[in-house]
Order: sequence, then C-alpha cells, then structure tokens
Amino acid sequence: MADYDPAWAERFATEAAELREAFGDLVLEIEHVGSTAVPGLAAKPTIDIAVGATTIDLLTDAVERVQALGYRDAGEDSRPTERRFRKGERLPWDVIVHVVEWGGPMWRDYLRFRDALRGDPLLAREYEDLKRRLLEEGGEWYRGEDKNDLIQHVLAGAPERAFVRSNSPAETEATAASLAAALRAGDVVTVSGELGSGKTTFVRGACRALGVTVPVTSPTFTVGHRYPADPDVSHLDLFRFRGFSAAEWGDLEPYFEDAICFVEWPEAAVDALPPVRVEVRLSHVDPTHRLITLESPEVTLLDRLFGGADTRV
Repeated sequence: MADYDPAWAERFATEAAELREAFGDLVLEIEHVGSTAVPGLAAKPTIDIAVGATTIDLLTDAVERVQALGYRDAGEDSRPTERRFRKGERLPWDVIVHVVEWGGPMWRDYLRFRDALRGDPLLAREYEDLKRRLLEEGGEWYRGEDKNDLIQHVLAGAPERAFVRSNSPAETEATAASLAAALRAGDVVTVSGELGSGKTTFVRGACRALGVTVPVTSPTFTVGHRYPADPDVSHLDLFRFRGFSAAEWGDLEPYFEDAICFVEWPEAAVDALPPVRVEVRLSHVDPTHRLITLESPEVTLLDRLFGGADTRV
C-alpha cells in the first residue's frame, strides 16, 4: 500500500494516449479505474486502465502494437469477458490494462465502483481500511475475492447506468425518445457533453416523443424555452452561467413547475437544481458517432428502458 500520489493520474494519461493509438479503431473510451483513480485513497501502486472496446477479440496486429509498448498478455489472468495486459517486471505490476466491451457489465461496474468511491470519502476510507486489514492478516498479499463483499455492497447502492452508441442524429433522437417514455411532470433530466456532442439533438428527440410539435432549438441565448405539451416540456441551456444569484435562479424556477425539464450545461447549477431523475452524458467518437451514458438513482428505470439493448443501437 502506498499513499495517494497525484503522479498516478499523470501516468494514466500518458499510458492511455499510447494505448489509444495502439488499439486504434477498437477503442471507444479509456478510463482510469481501480484505487489509484480515487484521489486521496492509499493504494497498491498499480495503474488500472479500462479500455472500452468494440470487441475483446483482438486482431494480431493490435496485440503486437500493445506489446511493443512494453505490455505482456496476462493470459491466465484474463476472463471470458475481459482481456488483460500487464506492464512491469514483478508484483505489484506497474500497469494493468483491462480490455472489456464498452457498455458491457464489466465496463459499467468498473466505472460505477470507482465513481462511488470518488463521491464518498467515508466509503473510500472503509475500502482502504479493509485492504490494510487484509494485509495485516495475510502478509504482503491478499486475494482479490477477499474484497468482493464490500465491492458488491457498493455496487448495489451505486446509481445505475446504461450505455448506448449512436451512429447518427436520428439514433441519438431515438435513444432520447426511449427515455421520454418513462418521464413525467416534475422530472429533471440533465444533458452534458462538450460542444457539438449532440445535446440539443438529444433533447429534440425527447421533445418530439413527448408531443412537442413546434421547432426545438438551442436556448443558449434565451436561456430557456417552455414547449406546450401534455405535460409541458422545458429546455434550459446554462452555458453562459458560472453560478446563480437568488434573483437569477428565481427567474428559472417557473420552468420546473408542472413540466418535464431538460437542462443542458447543468454544471453551473449543480447545487441549485431540483432532484435529478436522469443524468445524460454525450461524447464524440468521431464526427458521426456519439457515446451516450445515462445514469439514474432508480435501480430499475434504465434496466427497464435499455436493459439487454445492443449498445450499438
């Protein structure tokens, strides 16, 4: 166990850039996972990297490019749904790469567990204390399965996520329409993502499914639109804000009354928003393709809407 080191995040960034190039088009997203990805958490100094790929059936040339970076195929440590590579001469390994299907169960759980620890310092400390206790009881090493009870407990309480890969604006709108079917007056849906990632396209698809017939456009310069439907649908864009005064928030409150409200760029109002039922995040793969992540505290909501769905839409 080593005290948290900010250099771990830097090491991840360096390795991730090289791995993205080595795996090429197989990669959809790369994430820093495991204990070294949680600021402030003491950890075994191994950088765990989850590679969300289109397939774990890697072509020979991709494997060779990864091996040229100093990685070795983990072989016996791989699983049917995960391909592992390791860098380093001895335990603890310098880096472990976990190649999993993007949006699949292992990808989902790696991210949910990491984010649960990031969001709850007490939970992170409980996890650290468990590992220290296991080391005291077992010597230099402990088995990964010895942590399983705590991991499963954390995952049981973590927000659920669904992952969808969109190949066109029409598919982004279709994903939004699926979500809209479960929404009701009073629901708040945040929609995040970099410029041009398809946030307004997503909101447009939801509005159409909810019965909005007028044009749905970005309210960046007007801050908000309220569209007549049953119930009404509000669309806010908070891009220009960096926080809110009481008076400014008072101007926005009517958009939430007796309506389903979609909020783009919600970061500016994170402490002021009513309870959020679904968080939506969009990101680029390339100029045409988008990755859509949906998160909700309701355990059954996303599974009911997207469970078992093909992440490729």
